[in-house]
Amino acid sequence: MAYLVEVERVFRARQGLPSPVLAARGGRRLDAGEDIEVVLRAGVAFDDDQLTARGWYLDTDELAVRLERWAEVLGDGPWTARFPFRPTFELVARHLYRELAAEVHQLAHVELVDRTYGSRTRYSAPG
Repeated sequence: MAYLVEVERVFRARQGLPSPVLAARGGRRLDAGEDIEVVLRAGVAFDDDQLTARGWYLDTDELAVRLERWAEVLGDGPWTARFPFRPTFELVARHLYRELAAEVHQLAHVELVDRTYGSRTRYSAPG
């Protein structure tokens, strides 16, 4: 693919899972329900021959609206109460990818960035 366009939304979330690893290493423990700053990012890949006569392929505003809706969901209460699975960043990224892929043609990846603790989790379709 010649192009990769990414759209992102920043929000505050309460994952709901404690971080005993940080505590065991003497770091500040993330308490269950504590807010963290999160970036939700989605990328769409496409080729030159898919550009319209106007020079674009993806309506980034439309994707931004979809991400904003998910940011609102993810920012509304602890993730442990929101999902029927243990809401690690890995599993939530995969879940969001599957949900968005049904609506966003040529979705390349979904990424969650924990800006508070400095981690990045990206899910791309297998294959």
